[in-house]
Amino acid sequence: MTDHLVMLKRAGKKEGVELKLFSYNKVVFSSDRPNIMLRDGLTKSLKSGRDYGLDYFDVLFFRTAKKHWQEVSWLVDEAKILGKIIVDPVVGSARPTDACKAFQMLQMLKAGIPTPKTLYGSLGYLLTEAPKYLGFPVIIKGSGGHRGGSVYKADNKMELDKIMAELRPVEIAEGRRYLAQEFIKNSGDYRVIVLGDKVLGAMKRSAQVEGEFRNNFSRGGTVELAELDEETKKLCVKAAKACGLWVAGVDLVFANDDKKRPMFWEVNRGPQFRGFMQATGIDVPREIVRFLVSLKLESPKSPKSPKS
Repeated sequence: MTDHLVMLKRAGKKEGVELKLFSYNKVVFSSDRPNIMLRDGLTKSLKSGRDYGLDYFDVLFFRTAKKHWQEVSWLVDEAKILGKIIVDPVVGSARPTDACKAFQMLQMLKAGIPTPKTLYGSLGYLLTEAPKYLGFPVIIKGSGGHRGGSVYKADNKMELDKIMAELRPVEIAEGRRYLAQEFIKNSGDYRVIVLGDKVLGAMKRSAQVEGEFRNNFSRGGTVELAELDEETKKLCVKAAKACGLWVAGVDLVFANDDKKRPMFWEVNRGPQFRGFMQATGIDVPREIVRFLVSLKLESPKSPKSPKS
């Protein structure tokens, strides 16, 4: 269990909310019970521990999915039949492609969200077209990367050729696709956590390693409290909604550090929040739990103590 999940569990207890955590290897069914059940406890025995049907819960929060979309699709199908609240909405499609960065970029473009100039396609297409369309430096970003992974910067054609040659075997073996984006010079980028229609707060991230163009806290970047104007906050909420996310980490940068020119890089589902808490002092796990509870309390038949 990750420390982020532990913090969520503790927050649920403090808020008086029954919050149960399940890994996807706890999803089971049998001939005797042809319904999706969730195993509680560490044992693998069918005769010990407790099984929970989805009818037990009010809200289902899928913090991650990764390689478990088979189980996700089963859970979503059954949750829809039972009329349960699914967080995030994008998970309700049960399509893994809807959680990738390319899909997010497409949705933000359609919604009119300001983004870096972007090109999507095969590596061969990007190798030919990106220099003409974007120039150098150019950013190459894997459609499924996170925490700054699968992100590369090429300052010239020789570096771009090298990156493409390294990525080509992965593209062939796994069918991965990539985005090419213009490089936006900056003194740091911003992570904004959005819960539904509310901006919880913002932090600025700044790279500290010479030559490192990624500002991620997980890659050694420093973090500090940041303030954003109301228009930028509205765009953050709009970006999260466009991507089908209620619990989101929205990443943006200001072109040439001009606060009137926000550019949205991506929207992260199940965002990390340890660095955010350090920078802002906001108790993110507690706020997430309260948000999940509010979803049920806003429905016509709301129990006094929601379960998720």
